[in-house]
Amino acid sequence: MNKKINVVPVIILFAFILIAGCGKKDTGTIEEKAKQTGARTLEKLKTTVHQDNLLYLKNKINTYKRQNGKYPDSLQQLVNEGFIDKIPEPPSGMQYQYDASTGTLTLK
Repeated sequence: MNKKINVVPVIILFAFILIAGCGKKDTGTIEEKAKQTGARTLEKLKTTVHQDNLLYLKNKINTYKRQNGKYPDSLQQLVNEGFIDKIPEPPSGMQYQYDASTGTLTLK
């Protein structure tokens, strides 16, 4: 028995495989990808550190209030009275905004 193979489906399948393989080409080197991944990781780490610093300061502000019955007049007062060693650096281009009447601390 002779079986005839229909060529059209085979050609369509071959064309589909070719087209699917011709997507966005990976032109970056491993070193470039590592740098990009490292930069993203570093930014995430910086963000986490700044969030931790903000949480740390808020905790110390609340500790001060519990011990003294009022919020500190400034963040520097936390340093002066030994609640913290120093005020952590805010993110580049930002500063801490502290409201002594409410104990609210934000980054702006």
